[in-house]
Amino acid sequence: MHHDPIKPEGSLWRRVEAELEVIEADPAFQRSPVMRRLLRFLVTETLAGRGETLKSYAIAVDALGREASFDPQTDSYPRVQVARLRKLLDAHYAHTPPVSDVQIRVPSGGYAVEFVGEAPAPVTSKIVKSKTELMRYAAIGGAAIAVLLAAFFFWRPEQNVWRVRNFPVVYLAPVIALDPAQAQRGAAVDLTGGLRDGFDRFTAVDVSNELSRAADYRLDATLRAVPGGTRINVTLTQLDTGRVVWSRSGLREPIEGRVFDIDEVAATLSARLAQPAGVIHGDGDQRNISINTPYGCWLALRSFWRMMPPDDEATVRNCVMSWASEDPKSAMARSARSWFLAQDALKLKGKERDDLLAQAHQEAQKAVDLQPNDPGAQYSLMRTALYLGLERQARTAADRVVFLNGNNPEFMSGVAMFKIMMGDADGEAVLRKALSLHAHPPQWVQSGLFFAAVARDDGPAALVAAEDFQVPAGPPLQHAMTAMALARIGRMPEARSEWEKVVEEDPRYAENPVSIFDPLPLAPIVRDRSIAWLRLVTDV
Repeated sequence: MHHDPIKPEGSLWRRVEAELEVIEADPAFQRSPVMRRLLRFLVTETLAGRGETLKSYAIAVDALGREASFDPQTDSYPRVQVARLRKLLDAHYAHTPPVSDVQIRVPSGGYAVEFVGEAPAPVTSKIVKSKTELMRYAAIGGAAIAVLLAAFFFWRPEQNVWRVRNFPVVYLAPVIALDPAQAQRGAAVDLTGGLRDGFDRFTAVDVSNELSRAADYRLDATLRAVPGGTRINVTLTQLDTGRVVWSRSGLREPIEGRVFDIDEVAATLSARLAQPAGVIHGDGDQRNISINTPYGCWLALRSFWRMMPPDDEATVRNCVMSWASEDPKSAMARSARSWFLAQDALKLKGKERDDLLAQAHQEAQKAVDLQPNDPGAQYSLMRTALYLGLERQARTAADRVVFLNGNNPEFMSGVAMFKIMMGDADGEAVLRKALSLHAHPPQWVQSGLFFAAVARDDGPAALVAAEDFQVPAGPPLQHAMTAMALARIGRMPEARSEWEKVVEEDPRYAENPVSIFDPLPLAPIVRDRSIAWLRLVTDV
């Protein structure tokens, strides 16, 4: 059962709710969370009396997860998705009768839902004016329009580059079945929809359903039936140059009555191409995009987040702060600012730390309010909530990240690390799935595997993770982890040598070794075992 913010009372809503649950159980809708979310939104808005006034912008931002800077004049995405929803509803009712006497339809020419077999849903009331009043208002309106047009032509303010969305746009060409068999043609349609859904979950890539000048890339895929299964060929082309950026060909075997596992292929392809460390953004690194634009700043942040080189911090921090200040309605910018504020807070102690963490948490909450379906906003909320001891909110936000994009290895790695630190049993499984999807996993994720090994008292596995975490000019924690693992497996001389590196970098740990865990939100069971391992080498 879904929980919507608005649920009109009465028998119509109950019958519509029952019908919605049947539609959402349809396999075609089960494979498409975007379609389920869009349908819920249109139904709720119609029953609330706003169906006749729905606009493309509201659908794009509130239902489909687009940024507040979305421009309905240049992007037909909402119209395309609603048209797709109409077709899915038609296909559903072609084989499934309604559970009550109400069918849910979206007639062409608008966005209001029609409940076939029921009286029309409420619409906003209209006040009829007298002819004289209408004429007077028309004259006033005409004069106002003339003034606005004059202002437009004679005064054009300088464009704010931070409010111009310049993230890469990918045209997803319909997948082509090279064989006439119905099963292959059906698989092509389903894979096209699955790829759209997959790309929709990565907020730093925009998807176009039309080949236009706005598109940066074109993604083509073909299916061919061959002995043993289906041969899938995929090509990503940069449209400006015609250069093939990436291509793959592979054989997929039939599974459970389907020509191949369409959901798995769509998820894997979209993740490989659109993840932060994926093909599209790797190509973006070569395009000399200004750091003083949203996409350029995001690319710099994503590179910094992977390795956190101290020399780059000031540059990336400045662009993030400028972006968030110049475009306060950008959830991506606010969640990035929250991340930096939290980083600063972790270097402090006591009330100063708590106050700055609260500020970072407030910034993350604003990002979520602006864009609830942005996994980055939910990630920042999870992170700050956990550091503030708000474990229930942290777990809820973590679950939202997994739900919104379980195939984004960057966010999933972070969620998994925090799950491990909170002592959640599924944390290591989530981390290993993220690593299986990751093109180039950042070394800091090894700290998650380290604490997972500590929690189950596995010294050899902890040592492997600690050694993989070692980076030049890394934090003292990396040497402490290695010292702990070496001590646990009995290699004490090497363990003491590693601990000496910790004290050399920061002498305060000689007096209070346990304080090295203070910045980490470790659950009691993980913290206690970590301290026990540390005491093997420090004798404190």
